[in-house]
Amino acid sequence: MRPMNFKRIFWGYIFILLEIHLFVVDILPEPIGYYLIFSGIAAVPVENRIGNKLKKLLIGLIIISIPTVFIQQNATGNEFGSSVGTSLLDYYTSLLEILKLILVFFVFQLIMEVVKATNDDFLARRSAQTFKIYMTVMLLITLSHTFAMNLSTNIMAGYLFFTIPVGLIMEIMFLVLLWKLHKHEGLNNWSDTFNGHFQ
Repeated sequence: MRPMNFKRIFWGYIFILLEIHLFVVDILPEPIGYYLIFSGIAAVPVENRIGNKLKKLLIGLIIISIPTVFIQQNATGNEFGSSVGTSLLDYYTSLLEILKLILVFFVFQLIMEVVKATNDDFLARRSAQTFKIYMTVMLLITLSHTFAMNLSTNIMAGYLFFTIPVGLIMEIMFLVLLWKLHKHEGLNNWSDTFNGHFQ
């Protein structure tokens, strides 16, 4: 059995990334996305510390993200009708952003462990490079969100005009890597090597 099912992780991340509300319900609920990722790493041996931390984080995210099924995370203050409601939503959204970044960090750590077992230097370099670029850019964007809340409307518009496309490019980079890992023949054929490497 493969230690990581990259196809499930890919589709799980799609559920997390896309927010499509039909009336008041998200038709791509985040809790299902986190469950798909959890099932994608379920075969990682219990001896693997990163895998254990990731599984615990995913269980927490499945529970914490339940409100996102009914709450639009980009809702404005007028939609809530009060600054208190908006403030709570901002804190909740910020918490989820931080936890998602930690989630991707741990997923990358597992990816690089798996890739090492293939002896594919190109894939190893690409995974490491994608990890460095993604984490650096997304960490800067996540941290800047805290300060951006206090910006004027015009400056905020410019900030969003820059950060939204950049963030989207990073997410696409990560998804492309997951899909390439899913298609990689070495990851399909060397399951015994992986199990020994993980342990």
